[in-house]
Amino acid sequence: MERAPTPSIPMERPPTARARAVDEAHLRQLNARIDELYRRIASGAIPDPGTAEQALAWLKQAREALLSPDGYDEAEYYYSLAQTRYAIARRLWRWSYTYGLFVFIWGIAWLGLYLWALTDGRGYSARVVPPGYEGIWEPIMWGGLGGVCGIFYSLYWHVAIKRDFDRQYVMWYLVQPLLGSMIGMIIYMIITVGFLTIQGTPTPANPLFTYLLAFIAGFRQRFFLELIDRIVQTFTPNPRSNA
Repeated sequence: MERAPTPSIPMERPPTARARAVDEAHLRQLNARIDELYRRIASGAIPDPGTAEQALAWLKQAREALLSPDGYDEAEYYYSLAQTRYAIARRLWRWSYTYGLFVFIWGIAWLGLYLWALTDGRGYSARVVPPGYEGIWEPIMWGGLGGVCGIFYSLYWHVAIKRDFDRQYVMWYLVQPLLGSMIGMIIYMIITVGFLTIQGTPTPANPLFTYLLAFIAGFRQRFFLELIDRIVQTFTPNPRSNA
């Protein structure tokens, strides 16, 4: 009786020397990239300590993952996280001293213009301000000064403290002086018409009160919006409560 032929079991081919060489080359390359990024972050390439600490923690996890036989993908993932955080931090730092410097010069220019308008430029106001509105010149300038101070404060906060200056907000910085001037003009109108008196808020006769209010509104525009909301509520009847 003939025996049935035994099916042959295919033998697994051992990895070729070329495949092993490629794998080892990838490991060495990733390990070298981790070392290089370690060196850059340790030398202060990321100014923010918290961001630098997080990036170093990811690099540590990437190095630990490389010790595992099948941990290459995980190591590459953590390295990519650290590399992305490093790239973002460097980009924000570069924007702070390129776009941020431009915004600073922009603010200095407007500061000089407003100071000139409040001193030697007072005589020029007679040419541009209509008769009967002579008092509107100073609130416009003080509102603009508030906007300029808002630029400097925001630059200080986002460049020196938070270190997250974003060029997407450059337009916000550019319009602050003009917006502050327009707010100062509206503040003058509000006080002149007497809206604050109608609401029960005393308005001193001293014009410095108007200048101060214009400056605060130009600097902190949320204050101005809250003031406008109070005025709107004056003309809006209270909604009837459901019985």
